[in-house]
Amino acid sequence: MMFNLFKKKKKESSRLVGLDIALKVSGFVTGKEHLHYGLWDKLDVNLDNLGKAQEAYTDLLFKYLPKKKKNSKLEILDIGGGAGENAKKLIALGHKVTIIVPSKILAEHAKKNTNNKAKILITTFEDYLPKNNLFDLCLFAESFQYIPIKIALQKASSILNNDGEILIADCFRSEKKQEGIFRQPGGGASLISMEKELRIQKINVILKKEITKLVAPSIQLEQKFYNTLGFSINRIIASLKVNRPFALKFLNIFYKILISKRKRLRLENRLFKNKRTIKSFLEYNNYMIYKLKPQKKINS
Repeated sequence: MMFNLFKKKKKESSRLVGLDIALKVSGFVTGKEHLHYGLWDKLDVNLDNLGKAQEAYTDLLFKYLPKKKKNSKLEILDIGGGAGENAKKLIALGHKVTIIVPSKILAEHAKKNTNNKAKILITTFEDYLPKNNLFDLCLFAESFQYIPIKIALQKASSILNNDGEILIADCFRSEKKQEGIFRQPGGGASLISMEKELRIQKINVILKKEITKLVAPSIQLEQKFYNTLGFSINRIIASLKVNRPFALKFLNIFYKILISKRKRLRLENRLFKNKRTIKSFLEYNNYMIYKLKPQKKINS
């Protein structure tokens, strides 16, 4: 028992922590557990409309599902499927869904949201070990940016049937170079590297659609949320300066010990500044929808 207490635990990535927190916030604000951008078409940018914008995003994405014969079901692999909100809708449309998520918490929510009707695997796509079943669709809804492009495309292509497709909706970096220590909003690999890898792997592009301007307002809303947290923190600090000055000094010491200077600067920039703007998102990102069809396999 004592050995277990001191046994070294595997470190959690900041990405997993962020996903679990985002899940809780999303559920509180919208009543649903979407973990993706919203599509802000003719919607005012505020929290009241966040759920509507996220639903509009999903509706657009589902327009590009593969066309099957009448009454036939798609076998879909939802890669990085979050809390299962997309899978829930896909199942309601009659499709069979397997979800890959890296977090046990996400998996539990996905199980609940899909009413146990989806197969859920707790792993990363890189570590996913496919069995004999092949899929009609590999879906990457804002999960593609976390996987090396070459691996993502090769592995997805290898687990599709001959008529299978890949559907990607995600950020890709533009040609504008990052400057300074502060990370610009958005993410992913460059759009140039994506286009290059598609040519190398000889994957057919059925659809290529840019929706950067429609999703960019999500960044504005996110920044307002962080600034609200920043205001709350500053208000607490102001109170502690008056009522508990020594406690504040100790908190400040621990803060500097536990968090590196570089991370502190990034955190404070996000909480107290207003640099994550629509303009900066548009400059540094191309938010793309790709519908891809790998070449048919040759039976040996």
